[in-house]
Amino acid sequence: MPEESKGTEGTGGPQDAGPMDFSHFVLMLASTALIHLGEMTDPTARGIEKDPEQARRTIEILTMLQAKTQGNLTPDETVLLDRLLHDLKMRYLKAIGFLKGPAA
Repeated sequence: MPEESKGTEGTGGPQDAGPMDFSHFVLMLASTALIHLGEMTDPTARGIEKDPEQARRTIEILTMLQAKTQGNLTPDETVLLDRLLHDLKMRYLKAIGFLKGPAA
């Protein structure tokens, strides 16, 4: 039985952005955390809505991915994930009032 096309090629949908790879996936999760920290505007909502608990959960997902993929990532993917996690954790600590000053 032939496979049906499940994409939205040519319609401006997700398929037009190219294939999803690990770096894109990690960046998508990081963007979600930034939205929940109030650092980015949620494109599906009106304005900025902070939800530090959801940001924390997304950071935990990224931390889990880091642990589960250790030794299996390219050097660039490892650096990206390490830096994103560090930045997100610092921004989270600032958002909950644990750190003062600009996010590192």
